[in-house]
Formats: sequence, C-alpha cells, structure tokens
Amino acid sequence: MSTDNTTGGAPQAQAVVDQMLVIRERRSALKKEFEAQDKKLRDLYARGENWLLKHMQDTGHKSFKVDGATVFTKSTKRYSFGDWPAFAAWVKDTGNVDLLQHRVSSTNMDEFVKESEGEFPPGITHDAVVNVNIRKA
Repeated sequence: MSTDNTTGGAPQAQAVVDQMLVIRERRSALKKEFEAQDKKLRDLYARGENWLLKHMQDTGHKSFKVDGATVFTKSTKRYSFGDWPAFAAWVKDTGNVDLLQHRVSSTNMDEFVKESEGEFPPGITHDAVVNVNIRKA
C-alpha cells in the first residue's frame, strides 16, 4: 500500500482505514457469535460429562463401551501457588528451577528495564513489535 507523498495519500489512506474498520467490526461480530454458540455447546458437553461421570460412579465402572466409543475417566493433576514467596525461596535453596516454566513476564521486565535505566539482565533478548492501531472517531 503506497501513498502519494505530495498529498499524503489521504483518499487512499481513508479507503484502507474504512475497509479495516469494516473488517474489524465483522470479525468482532463473528467472534461474539462464535463465543455464544460455543458456550452453549460447552455447557451441553459439560452436562454430558457430568452425567457420564455420575453413571460410572453409580455403576462402579472405570470404563465402558457403546457403539463407536469407549468412555473412560482420566485424572489430570493441576498445580498452583498457595505461597509464591515460600516456593520461590525453596527453588532458590534447592536449585529445582526445572519446576518453573521458561517465560519472562513482559510487564515485569518492562518495569525492571525502566527502573534500571535500560539495562537488561543477562540472557534476555528483546525486540519491539510495531502494530498499526485504529481508534474510531
């Protein structure tokens, strides 16, 4: 998309912005429609899961077969922090850093870099992503 530098490309830019606004509104409408339909389906699916789980508990079965499917339970463990400072201290003391995920908090890193006057900790790479934003008037 080129613009004419002598006129600023205003008519062409206006057309591109107008089309982008139409696209953004359509995507937003589609997303809302999808989310509403998906919520209904997720709710129905959860009701089915709950019914099957109760059925399995009532019958004492760990699994069962029906035409075209096998129904079984699977247990998944989830972990969360009840006391982050205690866990962080334990990781430092024991060296069990492999229990952590490899991710940098962008928000906290931005604050650190700001406070340290542009200094980055060792091992950190960074790059800026520039996006075009449109605010509707």
